[in-house]
Amino acid sequence: MARWDIGMTHIVDVDGQLLAIDAKVIDATALLARANCPLDRQLLMVRAGERYSVKPGSLIRLARDEVLFFESSPAFSYALPELLAA
Repeated sequence: MARWDIGMTHIVDVDGQLLAIDAKVIDATALLARANCPLDRQLLMVRAGERYSVKPGSLIRLARDEVLFFESSPAFSYALPELLAA
């Protein structure tokens, strides 16, 4: 298994910001907090050009030999007129 030169085991990219994490598993909400993102945002895992939603509170297993890419997006919210139309 490879070990990064910076001494940390895992590298994660959140919104273009590289984070070094020493844990094998991290909570999705904790990952947003480490990236200084608002905790009410939706976390998306980007893999092979596709985005997969990560539920808040779910655990993410980090791999030693790859960088995981994530994006955060505003939480889904609907304006009042859209709710009335439904």
